[in-house]
Amino acid sequence: MVNLKSKLKQVQKQRGALLVMNLVIIALCLVLFWGTIHMFRQLNDAFSRPAKTNWMENKVQNENYAYLLVNYHEDMVYGGLLSGTKKECYGVARYFEAASMYKAFLQTGDTEHAAREKEKMDAAYEEMGDWNIAADSIRERHRLHGDRHQLHRVIIRRNPV
Repeated sequence: MVNLKSKLKQVQKQRGALLVMNLVIIALCLVLFWGTIHMFRQLNDAFSRPAKTNWMENKVQNENYAYLLVNYHEDMVYGGLLSGTKKECYGVARYFEAASMYKAFLQTGDTEHAAREKEKMDAAYEEMGDWNIAADSIRERHRLHGDRHQLHRVIIRRNPV
């Protein structure tokens, strides 16, 4: 009788361990399933380049320039072709990038690089087409009002006569 009770306890312990192992296996399967879905979404995003112009126009209208810049660089990696509205939206992205770098170089007093970034801003402005109204927003965001004079002031400060 004692032997039967000890065997019953042993079987109950084994059932408990089996239940825990089953739960771990189920959890691992769920993680694997979620990872697979995530992987397919990433692959879909990667191969659905180039970005759609409606989406890009929304990014410009919502002033989400940084995200637009990321997509510009991704499109360039995947060999995206630039034309029409897409070219104009990516002109906004390049203007934002050049303005960001221009501001950084102005703050550090590096006038040579700041002048190069200003040239990039001017070139990107020409590519912006109808979206060149975004340039005002970008200059406001970077506090570059009267930016032509800012570079001149930095040059004077660094090279006093």
